[in-house]
Amino acid sequence: MKSLEIYMLILNLAVGQPLSHFMGPAQPPPESLVFKRSGDQDLKLHIFRPPGVPAGERRPALVFIHGGAWRAGGADVFFPHAAYFASRGLVGISIDYRLLLAAPDGVTMADCLMDCKSAIRHIRAHAADLGVDPQRIGVMGDSAGGHLAAALGTVPGFDDPADDPAVSAIPNSMTLCNPIVDLTAAPWLNYIIRGRALDRKPAPADLVPSAEQVDLGRRLSPIYQIKGGQPPALLMHGLKDGVVTPEQAKRFAADYQKAGNHCELVLLPEASHAFIITGYRASEADVVAAMRRVDEFLGSLGWLKGPSTLTVSEPPAWLPRKP
Repeated sequence: MKSLEIYMLILNLAVGQPLSHFMGPAQPPPESLVFKRSGDQDLKLHIFRPPGVPAGERRPALVFIHGGAWRAGGADVFFPHAAYFASRGLVGISIDYRLLLAAPDGVTMADCLMDCKSAIRHIRAHAADLGVDPQRIGVMGDSAGGHLAAALGTVPGFDDPADDPAVSAIPNSMTLCNPIVDLTAAPWLNYIIRGRALDRKPAPADLVPSAEQVDLGRRLSPIYQIKGGQPPALLMHGLKDGVVTPEQAKRFAADYQKAGNHCELVLLPEASHAFIITGYRASEADVVAAMRRVDEFLGSLGWLKGPSTLTVSEPPAWLPRKP
């Protein structure tokens, strides 16, 4: 290690980096590049680059996929995370994807996955320009974004015909936060049915899937697409999650390990849904603890050096919302 790198590591360990440093208007905006155009919508990579990287050097990338029931949310929810991991030496990239529409002819969950595959292919194909090591591209997602991240590593097909199939869309690691991995039962099958199934108070008849929809739900479910040779995974789930049952995580981890894949299952006793998201339900201390756990996982892969530098802000950057 060069003397300057050693000095910066010692400095970071001594001072730490509070999470508030990576939040709000003080944080420089990311570089945004269009990776795909769908209709009149530009889908972008929002890129946070690590500082001081020598020209031509390629770093691992961590690609963030936001949640929001495939229908809402935006890439900016993961900007603090991408900025932090860029400060640690990775290329942090938060991505756009089309959002699901209830209309029968609107965007589907398959389209969401297709866009995420396009993003990974674009990053890998343009790795030299982005300063990315094409063999060390990880994904990290929360909730519906966790589903999409897990599907990238497990679910075949659902490729954009305009993409180059010779470029792999499979990530080299997966970090899954309270992911939905089984879409074959309510309420998740409703997002396959769409239409009136997504109304606030659907009629019972609106919730009856066709055989084709049940099959599609199974083909889009990571838990039914597990086989050997899939990427190493960190799976974190809160035991107080009332949105996505922790049993999904337990089943996925057991089946993934049984297939011979590496999966670290971390069950958080006091955490509820979306525990990784800043300014939301979890306290800042809980978010920092989860992010430091991701840091450890990436370090175990050899993608990061040294311990996490992330600390809780003083005063806290936000107070958790009351239940």
